[in-house]
Parts: sequence; C-alpha cells; structure tokens
Amino acid sequence: PVQGGVAQSTARLDRFFASLQAEDGIARIRLRVRADGPARELSIEREVRVEARRTRGGARLDDLMMLVRWTPEGAGAFPAFEGVLFVRASGEGDSSSIELDGSYAAPFGTAGQVFDAAISHRIAQATARELLEDLKRAIEPAR
Repeated sequence: PVQGGVAQSTARLDRFFASLQAEDGIARIRLRVRADGPARELSIEREVRVEARRTRGGARLDDLMMLVRWTPEGAGAFPAFEGVLFVRASGEGDSSSIELDGSYAAPFGTAGQVFDAAISHRIAQATARELLEDLKRAIEPAR
C-alpha cells in the first residue's frame, strides 16, 4: 500500500508523468534491470519513450486506470510494453495500491522468440518491477 488515497496518488502520478516530458514533447524514463545472483551490483539501463493517459473502466468508481506504453529508444534488448496501471483504494484507511498489468513484445522480431525464451521475459518483468518502484516513490508523500 501507498500512503494517500486514490485522488492524492492520481495527482502525484499526473505530476510524475508530466515531469518526464522533455523539451521535444516526448516523455522518457530510464528503466533498469538488476542482475541476479553474485553480480547484483550490475545493471542494464535503457531509456524508453513512455506514454501514459487516463482512461475509464475501473472495477470501482474510485479506481484510476491509466494506459501505459513504453518503447525503447535505439536498438537493444529491451522489450516494448503496453498495459494498464491501476490505482485502487486499499481499504486500509487513507492508502492506495498500484498495480501494472500488460504484455510486452520481445525485441528482434521472429529471432526474438528464442531470445525471449532465454532472457527477454526476465527483462520485461524486471523493468515493470523497477517502474512500479519508481511510481511508488513518486506518489508516496514526502516525510
């Protein structure tokens, strides 16, 4: 859970996504993938173009749904992602929860299917977790 209700979290998310927009009008974020095992200090980073916009259709009227999409800038092994970000009242007082649900397209087209089976799906999961951590930090009230 995140401190602050859905309305507070929504306003903070709007500010977060607006802050990503560069002078060229394109919003970008740097996503990271941390290595597992003994090499945990290593990470792969890639700048991605990100789009986020509100939509209707939450399970409850006070839910927020945002369509979220990112595509990697330049060539590389980062998958493209398209999904829905949910912000929901958590039922624990004045708090909310965030959830990201979606799918990704493996890089490299048909050849990417082999790459996906070996590595790409882990990159997609790791970048989604990192984005959720970034979003949580962005919407947590300052202490």
